[in-house]
This record gives sequence, C-alpha cells and structure tokens, in this order.
Amino acid sequence: MKILVTGGSGQLGSYLLEELCDGHEVRSIDIRMPSIECNKRLVSNVDIRDPVGAARACDGVEAVVHAAAQVSVEKSIQDPRMDADVNVIGTLSMLKASADADVRKFVYISSAAVYGDPRHLPVDEDHPKHPKSFYGVSKLAAEAYVQAFAECRGLNYIIVRPFNFYSPRADPKSPYSGVITKFVERAKEGSPLLIEGDGEQTRDFIHAKDVARMIRMAVESSARDVTLNCGSGQATSINDLAETLSALRGGLRIEHVKSRVGDIRHSVSDVTLAKKVLGFQSKITLEQGLSSFL
Repeated sequence: MKILVTGGSGQLGSYLLEELCDGHEVRSIDIRMPSIECNKRLVSNVDIRDPVGAARACDGVEAVVHAAAQVSVEKSIQDPRMDADVNVIGTLSMLKASADADVRKFVYISSAAVYGDPRHLPVDEDHPKHPKSFYGVSKLAAEAYVQAFAECRGLNYIIVRPFNFYSPRADPKSPYSGVITKFVERAKEGSPLLIEGDGEQTRDFIHAKDVARMIRMAVESSARDVTLNCGSGQATSINDLAETLSALRGGLRIEHVKSRVGDIRHSVSDVTLAKKVLGFQSKITLEQGLSSFL
C-alpha cells in the first residue's frame, strides 16, 4: 500500500515510518527534517497548511496517516491562533488534498485531551467532550472536520485518540515534555524526581511504539468511520511512576512541589473498542518501557 505520513520527523511519526516501511511504500512530509538518519530519505519539507504541497504529497497514495500537529498544551494557551492554524487549518488542508486525490483511508491522530476532566472512569469513546485547553479544542474541531469529510466527500476515516504516550525520542530539552521524559532526564543526572502536587493523580501511559503499531493496524484494517482510544487501559499514579523509576536507578530521592494549575486529576482509557475492532492491546509494560528509556 502507498501511504503518506504527515509529521514524520516527530516522536510518534518516527516510529510510524519504521512501522509502516515494513511491507508498505511510505513517504512523509514535515516542516523539519528528521533527526533519525534512515528516515531522511522518506521526508520532504512540506507544510501541511500549504494546499499545493499537500496536494502533491497526496498524489497517488492510498492512505494518509495525519500525525503532524502542534502538540503542546502550554503553547496552545500562549498562542491559540497558531495552535488552531496548525491543528485545524492544517488538518483541513490535508483532508481536502486527500479527498481530491481519492485517498481510500484517512487516519487522523487526535488526542485524549478532547475529553477534558473525566466524568467517569475508564474513559470510553462516547465520554462527553469538554477539553480544558485550546489544544484539546483544536484537536476536537479537527475531528469534526474529518467526520464532515466522510459525510460530504465520502472519505473513509479512523480517528485514533492516544493517551499519554512516551519514548526516548521525546525532546528532553523542551519545557513542554511529558512527565516520563522529565523524570528520566533527572534520573540520568541523579537528581531528585519532582512530583507536582500529592502525586496521586493518575495517567494511562503507553509507549509510542505501541501507538505506532495500533495505527498500522488501523491503516491495514477494513474498519472505517470509527473513533478509537489508544492506551494501555492501566491507571498509574505519578507516585508509582516515580517509585518504579527510582527502583530502576537503584534509589532516587523523590520530592513534592507545587501542583500545576488546571491539571486533570485522573485519566485512564477504556480500550475495549480498539481490541474489538482491531484486535489491539498494548505489549510494552511501563517497567519495560522505562528500562529501555534509561
């Protein structure tokens, strides 16, 4: 199958290129070149907001995996116009290019941020959508455009909503990096692990390799016009995360600092539908993922 991946230079995109290149003809676009040498031949410098570049990228492909996005909640709050420009207008550009090119399937990588504060746990795909950030709003708006293109242009789609994915390819220098990346960097330095608040808040952590594997299953499946959570289905408290990492490093000091304003208290995915539709379940345990990260 000929597949276009947007955002191939990103953390998830890099794993997608590796996953999909085994058995498929893959090309990718991004606004920056990948840091992984073997992926450089696959990525062209194209902005998803450029309709001409998007049309050229989609020409002749059978499936599009749209992973390119502005992914920082903090940046979305600082500059909501930029966030909407990339996540909404960029997605709209790729949708039109895909529909015009008669692409058979459009796989959109959304986010669990569309749910906001959970009203029940675990969070299933029908959970009310009430995002707490402009990032969550832009991802939800893009989902609506994906569904509208199915209605208006007959474009088959699958929407994937990853929960908290991590990997060694996340940028440790970024102030917007996730808690696992921050913890691992401090662990490597032998510095104390800093927990915001009481640490009893929970998250559903899944390795980016598992996310990429589920996306491949979505591309190759006959499923269409469905939205699926992507997570481990396991809730892990930040305290437990810190203790696991500390044990792997032979003991590290753990300190609590001021809690972050607006933080979601608990989050864990209901992955029943992904298992039913695709046969997917995560394979990499948190301890295995952290060990390889270190």
